[in-house]
Amino acid sequence: MSAMLEVRGLSVSYGGLRAVDGVSLEVRPGEIVSIIGMNGAGKTSILNAVSGILAPEGGEILFEGESIGGLPAYAVVARGIVQVPEGRLIFGTLSVEENLSVAAHQRSGFMLRRRDRPDLRRLFPALADKLDRPAAGLSGGEAQMLALARGLESGPRLLLLDEPSLGLSPKLSTEVFGLIRRLREQGITILLVEQNVRRTLALADRAYVLESGRITLHGSAAELMSDERLVSNYMGVSAPDSSNSD
Repeated sequence: MSAMLEVRGLSVSYGGLRAVDGVSLEVRPGEIVSIIGMNGAGKTSILNAVSGILAPEGGEILFEGESIGGLPAYAVVARGIVQVPEGRLIFGTLSVEENLSVAAHQRSGFMLRRRDRPDLRRLFPALADKLDRPAAGLSGGEAQMLALARGLESGPRLLLLDEPSLGLSPKLSTEVFGLIRRLREQGITILLVEQNVRRTLALADRAYVLESGRITLHGSAAELMSDERLVSNYMGVSAPDSSNSD
């Protein structure tokens, strides 16, 4: 199967400091692919380069065979790539409905107006009765759900998720991971950056490990779950001893 997204030799710098150094990865249609790494490894920089927030210093970014590296963010969104950023970045002074309508306006050009939202009620029941409330009054979990719902309003085919469970309780994190799984079942391809490595690998098809701006390990999620170094470095425990017969 050909890749939906191909990143080839990507380099990104901030003020002369190299944040991403020659990274190559791919995401195939229908997959959940994760990028794993410590804080400051360059994960968000990769997402920002793909989504058009940052201009690559070198390398190529191809979406369905078309070069998109260096395109402005609005042009990337128009092609079906949508990023849900770390920290949610919702419009606190706008209502929940207005936050959603802004995203839909970017996609289709209509002005802000209330819409019937069966998908919202099904996927985000906690928001369904809060459409008229200011977004600033939402709980952390509700705000994350709004950020995800707003991303879906832009009609993504490839969804870039940056730390979607950050700061959430275990219960709410479980809801977010369950939602990500349902989105994939609906045909949305996902590139995921997430701090919870164990749960991410339980969800993802494949993953790339990023250290100091470079890919140091990649493979299927099942393969990485059994990798001794990955488990000890990112999950804080030793991998199971496969030689133990009992």
